[in-house]
Amino acid sequence: MLVTERTWRIAAAAGFWALAAAVLGWLVVRAHRKDRAQQQELDRAETRHRALLEGLPLVTWLTEPGDRGSTIYVSPSIEELTGYSPAEWANGSGLFEKLLHPEDRERVLAEPPDEAPARLDYRLLARDGRAVWVREESALVRDSAGEPMYVQSFLRDLGELRRAEDEREQLSTAERAATSEATERQARLDLLRRAGDELASTLEQQRALTRVADLIVREFADWCVIDVVEDGNAHELTRVAVARAEPAEGNGARRVGDSPSASVRAVAYGGRSSLVPSPGEDRAGEPVRFLEGLEARSVISVPLRARKQPFGALTVARTVRGNAYGADDLALVEDLAVRIGLALDRARLVREVEERADAARVLEHVGDAILLLDRNGTIRLWNPAAEAITSIPAKDVVGQPAAKAIPGWQSAVDTVPVLSSPDPGHEETVIPIDTARGERWISISGVRFFGGTVYAFRDLTDVRRLEEIKADFIATASHELRTPLAAVYGAAQTLLRHDFALDETGRERFVSLIADESERLGRIVNEILLANQLDAGRLDLEVEPFDPAELVERVVEATRAYAPPSVTLEATVEDGLPRVSADHDKARQVLVNLVENAIKYSPEGGHVEVEVVEHEGAVRFCVRDEGLGIDPEDQDRIFEKFYRADPQMIRGVGGTGLGLYICKELVDRMSGKIWVEPNGDRGSAFFFELQTADVLAHGNVEPGRLHFRS
Repeated sequence: MLVTERTWRIAAAAGFWALAAAVLGWLVVRAHRKDRAQQQELDRAETRHRALLEGLPLVTWLTEPGDRGSTIYVSPSIEELTGYSPAEWANGSGLFEKLLHPEDRERVLAEPPDEAPARLDYRLLARDGRAVWVREESALVRDSAGEPMYVQSFLRDLGELRRAEDEREQLSTAERAATSEATERQARLDLLRRAGDELASTLEQQRALTRVADLIVREFADWCVIDVVEDGNAHELTRVAVARAEPAEGNGARRVGDSPSASVRAVAYGGRSSLVPSPGEDRAGEPVRFLEGLEARSVISVPLRARKQPFGALTVARTVRGNAYGADDLALVEDLAVRIGLALDRARLVREVEERADAARVLEHVGDAILLLDRNGTIRLWNPAAEAITSIPAKDVVGQPAAKAIPGWQSAVDTVPVLSSPDPGHEETVIPIDTARGERWISISGVRFFGGTVYAFRDLTDVRRLEEIKADFIATASHELRTPLAAVYGAAQTLLRHDFALDETGRERFVSLIADESERLGRIVNEILLANQLDAGRLDLEVEPFDPAELVERVVEATRAYAPPSVTLEATVEDGLPRVSADHDKARQVLVNLVENAIKYSPEGGHVEVEVVEHEGAVRFCVRDEGLGIDPEDQDRIFEKFYRADPQMIRGVGGTGLGLYICKELVDRMSGKIWVEPNGDRGSAFFFELQTADVLAHGNVEPGRLHFRS
């Protein structure tokens, strides 16, 4: 039993140890298998890590802490970067220091070891001699115990980055240059635009050119001078604008001459631009003396021209700022000169147009008729006075031969004197012409010039008519004076006779005749003297308020005393008439003249009515008769001087032809108006109006003494 138990125990122990051995063996085998799996996993991780490092677009470089020349590991891409293999880096003694660029070696090696990540840019010399820019980013790696293990660095090739930065810098530089050029071009365009605006904004040449010169100096030059050819004198060049950027005062101030220099004149009249110094010319610091009194660094002078005509010169100069002028600057100044030249030409054309328009307006309103014939005898000008005198519209004659358009021209032109130059005392010919208004007498003469002949003629028809009227007046006045003088003389001689006995009645009759005829002579002389005063403008009027009703009544009452029995005289006065503001004596003279005319022009008798009424703020006087009346064609001329409706006294009515002329002049001078109308079927009605005292009180006319001088 013991054997068996012992044996069992031995067997159990043996079994246990066998089991333990089996378990231990299993554990050992398992552990070995685990270690091998871990190693394989580590190997795989290391392979992946190495593949990752070698696949990165940079160089991985592991060095000993504190020793930049050692190499624990370097990725294969180092050979692509420097041309040296990883083995050469690992085995080469001090290869890193040798490859450092001499200009970067001291700076790189002086970098102290630092636990913090570091970043450094420097150059390495590749095997082929290239200088390769790299960026090193390094960090110290420690173990779990905190002890330094190695320095891990990443080297990045900066060549592409540097090239990109260089290209970016070049692009930036080019962009800045382009921006600067664009800004400069825009500034020049703005200068051209503003100069154009100034030139177009006004026709005042001096003002516009001064502003343009100021603009040029502000943007482009230190000095700007504009010289212009004077109108009407192509050989006279005048300096009209000078602008400067330099101080205008002080001891160091400079100024240019007041007159253009020979150089500027050569540009203005020669038509060629001048750029001094020319591009590429080296003057070794010698100043440019183009403008008198000014030493400049560079000068541009450009002619001002338009329609191939010289208008002057534009000159700009740099004395302080900027480089010497170049071709682009010359082009800018030439562009400015073109604009100035066009503006000067436009201003000159406007002046010419205005002068011609003024001349045309003068010809439109001049009293003399103007006829312009070209060399072929065609009418080129026919002013309104010519239309009025001949009654021929301009549209019917302008562009037509004079011989065809003007009746009788061909036969009359040979008698017209034509001079080669205007002469105030030139001879004129008076000839008759037939018009739609009848025969007209004209005084005509001509002046020949390079383009044809100008004829001036005046209508002398009214003058001739006036001369005829004057002749008639002299004859009439002589007759009017002779008759009373003869009567006075005859009566006086009769009274002086001793062989002829007169009783008291006969003596009184002759004395009364002398008195009446003397009064008649006095009226005639007074009319002539008064007409002369009116013509000379020497007539005094006493303006004062008076009663128009009283004036009419007294004139009618006085006239009845000597009116013939066949004439009845009546006064009609409206109630409540306002007072009249006029010269009482002159108003009475007008009314008396009209009443006497009404009686005189009623040889067969009849009714004469004198009426006075208020009409539209004035007082209207009217004298109506039933006498001979006035023909319609005479009504417009009845108030003319020396004009008589019965010049040949066919109807037995005499007179000097001054009475109604004097009436009109007196009424006009008293701010009134006078006219005549038919009195129905028989006779005439004369009207005149005078202002009321109410109008006087409102300030239209001042009371007192008025002295008229024409």
